Amino acid sequence: MTEREIIQHIDDGANYYVGLFGEAIHMEKVDKEFYSYVKPKEGEQGISFIYNVRLDNLPTEQIKITIDEMKSMHMPIWLGLLVSDEAAFLFSGKKPTHEKTEHDENDEIYMSMLPEEKRECHDNNEKIIQVHSAEEFALWARTTNDIFSGGYPDIHPVNHFIWCEKKGVKCYMMYYDNIPVSVAAIMNNNGAASLEFVGTIPEMRNRGFARSVCEKAVCDAFSDSASIITIRAINAAAARLYQSIGFKAYN
Repeated sequence: MTEREIIQHIDDGANYYVGLFGEAIHMEKVDKEFYSYVKPKEGEQGISFIYNVRLDNLPTEQIKITIDEMKSMHMPIWLGLLVSDEAAFLFSGKKPTHEKTEHDENDEIYMSMLPEEKRECHDNNEKIIQVHSAEEFALWARTTNDIFSGGYPDIHPVNHFIWCEKKGVKCYMMYYDNIPVSVAAIMNNNGAASLEFVGTIPEMRNRGFARSVCEKAVCDAFSDSASIITIRAINAAAARLYQSIGFKAYN
């Protein structure tokens, strides 16, 4: 698999991840001509995000119009890693940096793992479960929301159970002293998987729980014949964790 193909999978994984938030009855999922977005319906709560941005081969003026339109919506935007240099500059006002090898601690870092890069799976003494029931998903969703959004329901504990029921998402939860302490999920898009929602409750961090739940999710994904697993590390510390289990960074 070429580096460009890998980076395309990282892009596709991000777009698939965002799109799944729209797969719930309280959410809107809209495809425009040059981009898509998800947001909660009026009176509901949930994530708002612009994704699947398609600016390739557009004239400069149309790129400017589309970028201004997206920015006017006041939503986070996943522009994509393979966007043209022109579109990247028009979006940020900064010249794109290629082949960056040194990262600041707060940089988002894009990573992947191929089957041959997978390291040996370990049996963990900690209790890690894969979510199957609606009750387990509700607990996983609440724990994940607490970790990532201060309890705001980015993930609906009921309506997003469709992820596990019909979309093939595998959600994992680790228990310690009968308390859920760490979470992760695998989203499989036609054999190309992405590792998402990796986190641990604040009082239980730096004890190896996130590493254990990641190893379980990764091993299961490759056992299910995933051809690649991608992840977007939110900072350099997270990237070091993923590197320790076999992920590699790509620019």
